[in-house]
Parts: sequence; C-alpha cells; structure tokens
Amino acid sequence: MKISKLFALSIALASFLIIVCCSKETEKFTITVRSNTSACSVSGGGTYEKGTEISISAIAAENYRFVKWSDGSTSNPRSIIVNKDATYTANFERTGGGGGSSSISAPTGVSASIETYEGVDYILVEWNSVSNAVRYNVYFCTTSNGSYEYIGSVENTYGYLEASNPDNYFKVTAVSSNGTESSMSAYAYCHYTSGGGGGGGTTTPNAPTGVTATNVGSSSSPQVKISWNSVSNATSYKVYRSSSASGSYSQLGSSTSNTYAYDNNPMSGYNYYKVKAVNSAGESSYSSYAIFNNAGGGGGGGGTSYSPCPPTVNVSGTTSQTVSWSSSTSAGCGAPTSYEVYHKDPCTSEFELIKTASSSTHSYSVPSSVINPGVNMYAVKAINNEGSAYNTAISSEVPLSKPSSFSAQKYGSDQVKFTWSAVSKATGYQIFESSSANGTYTILDQIDGGTTTQHIRYYPMTSGTTRYFKIKAIYSCGYTTVYSDLTTYKSVTF
Repeated sequence: MKISKLFALSIALASFLIIVCCSKETEKFTITVRSNTSACSVSGGGTYEKGTEISISAIAAENYRFVKWSDGSTSNPRSIIVNKDATYTANFERTGGGGGSSSISAPTGVSASIETYEGVDYILVEWNSVSNAVRYNVYFCTTSNGSYEYIGSVENTYGYLEASNPDNYFKVTAVSSNGTESSMSAYAYCHYTSGGGGGGGTTTPNAPTGVTATNVGSSSSPQVKISWNSVSNATSYKVYRSSSASGSYSQLGSSTSNTYAYDNNPMSGYNYYKVKAVNSAGESSYSSYAIFNNAGGGGGGGGTSYSPCPPTVNVSGTTSQTVSWSSSTSAGCGAPTSYEVYHKDPCTSEFELIKTASSSTHSYSVPSSVINPGVNMYAVKAINNEGSAYNTAISSEVPLSKPSSFSAQKYGSDQVKFTWSAVSKATGYQIFESSSANGTYTILDQIDGGTTTQHIRYYPMTSGTTRYFKIKAIYSCGYTTVYSDLTTYKSVTF
C-alpha cells in the first residue's frame, strides 16, 4: 500500500515537472532601430527570442546617404544576434538637392557644464546660433575621438541631458530648412562626479579662442598685449610663450581677465603665445597660437635675420587638385629658401610629405594617386636657415565615381546576376531594388571589396514580375564614408 502511494506520488510529481517545463517562456529582448533624421527610414526592429539572428537596414532617402550606425559599424544591412535589449541609430548625411543652400556652417562656441535642478544633475550643452539654421542635432560620446551617437534635435541653442557618465563629449550640427546638415562642431567636454554638485567645479573649461598679440609700445621698446575671448566657466587663465610654433612653451604669467597686461621683454625675432583656461576642475588644452615679430631685435646683433612667417595656403579643384601658397615679405618675416608640401586624407591621422619645392615655386599639382574621396587636407611649410613656419588648408569634398557598365539579368530559376566595372578608390558597392522604375529604391545588398565586379543574389519571384535595380560605389575608412551617385536602373523580368 505504501509502495503504491509512493509510486502514484512520483507520477504526480513527474507530471507537474513536465507541465512546469513546458510552460516556461523563452527569454525575449527588444531591438530598437531608429534614424537620426525623419527624412530617412530604418527596418528590422522588434521583439525577438534570445539567440535569434536578425537583419537591420538603414534606408537613405533621396539626397541623403547612410554614414554609420551609432556603435560605429558601417555595414548595411547588418546581421545581429539578439542577446540583450539594444538600440541602434542609423546616422545619415545630406548630400545636397532639395532646393535652397547646399551648405551650412557648423556651430561654434560649444560648451558643456553641470547644472542641478530639484536634486537631479544635468549637463547643459550650449552653442552659438548659426545663420539659416532651423534646428540643431546633438551628438554624444564617452571619448573625444570615438563614434558620436545622435541623441536628439532642438530648435534652441542649448539642450539638457541627465548626467550619468563620468566623461561626456558633445558635438553639434546645424540643419537648414531644406534638411542640409552641417559638419560637426569641435567637441565640448564635461566631467561629471556623482554627488559633486553643479557649477564649473566639475567641468574642465574649453580652450580659449581668438588669441591675439599686439605691440602697444614702440618698435624699439615693444610691449606685447595678449588678449583672447572669455571662456564661460574659467576662473583664471595662464599665458605661455615660445620661440617656435611647435616648440616648448613656458608660462609667462596669469590673469583673471581675458587680457594679459603686457610682455615687456619679447624675445628677438618670433614670439609665439598660447593661453589655457583654468578652474577648480583643471586646465583646458592650449589655445591656437598668436605671433608677434620683434623686428627691433632687442639686445645686440642688429636682428637682421628672421625665420619665415606662416605662408598663406589655398587648395583648388576636386578630383584634380592644386595647392598654391604665398609668403609674407613684411618686416620681421624672413625669406624662405625652400618649401615642403604635406598631405592628409580622411584615412590618415598624420600629414605625409609629398613635395619639396624651391623658393621660386608657389604651386603644386597633386597627383591623382594621392587624392582620396572625401575632404583632403594640405600643409605647406616655409623654411630657411633661421627656422620654419607652416599653415594648412582643406579641399572641397572629392566625389566618388559611380560604377559603369552596370547590368542585371536573371540567373538560373531563382537568382539575379549583377555585373559592373570596378571604380577607382572604391572599397565596396551597394545594390538597390525597386518595384517600379521611378519608385523608391531600397538597399538590397552591400558588397565588400573595391575590385569586385559581379554579385549573384538569391531572388525568387513570381513569373512575369519585373524588378528594377541600381548600384552605387562606396569608399570607407575610419569614420569617413563617401558614396557615389546611383547608376541608371536595369530591369529584370522573371
């Protein structure tokens, strides 16, 4: 009898365990996909079971191009294995069109500071207004040179974000009425210490701007007045001086206003001045330098030989570029004996020497092999026996050619074969599809490899259906992505 009851109890427990096991829900997570502009769209968001592989896509509208996702990935579409709740923001850039101005200036004077309201700490981000801007997009990152994520758009010249991270970097763009977005501003940094309270004490100040060095004395007894623009949360400033632009700077003095009284004993020849802003959180980085040429020389020796002044540099052209420069012959500027031309493209972090020129040369046609899609930067250094000085200039954005000889044809019973001619400098391609010739084209596939010239895609369709395809080239490196225009369409009837 006891054995029978125990057996029955075992069966009952086993049944209960089976019911419990079968009723357990599979863990699910939500993937949120969004766009940094209402003009463009995204797809693939939703709630999925853990471990599911999904695809998300960023779909650029006309006159826009996809740049990257908020986590830095440039794959589009991209596959994701769902294992947690996550948000992915697709960042798009305006490429022109739509009427109105095709360019707008980036905001200046961006700053970030801690404010406290009803016991909650916030970061206040502020900037100067931009002519023709109807709104501003704010971007955030935890490092200065990382991938900045779009966090919101405002019509004012300020915005608030609840403070939570210790290191906070912000950049701002301006947007015109036709949707054109400017380049990003310089970053503003704010350090947050939980419980530290508001005010400037937790925010390192920005570097001063607008530094000038003016002789308010005579040529024989110079007195150099150093001035700069005030920094909002600075309590004092430190003034530094050097005998060369890139040399070692020694502190000359300090000031609680935006003017340092005078440098009464400038060195013979060039004097370079930089300024730092200071508060209880620390010091800013150096400002840009200002120059004073002490042509009087001071002391013995006559002061008759000087290093060159920084040359004036210009860049003209896009796919073919010419760098030109000129050197000042004003008093205190030495005559250059040679020049060096340097180049930095969107993929490199350092300038590379591309040309050494004589003193009589004042322009250089840059080889096409050096120029890359996107914005290229140039520096020209003027040199003589007394020293050197340089200046920089940036080019217009270099476009990427669109693929030629594009074709699409049915391949087997349920595939499409695409072919095209490789584009110089391309790192990949994107194929787009539409249900009508003049309809909206959405991305179908992204192909890595600039030398690739064909792609076969599984594409089952009902017999008699016609689809339309286009292709564009991509050049991508680091945080820069440049897209070509789309080709004309090719149709395939199944």
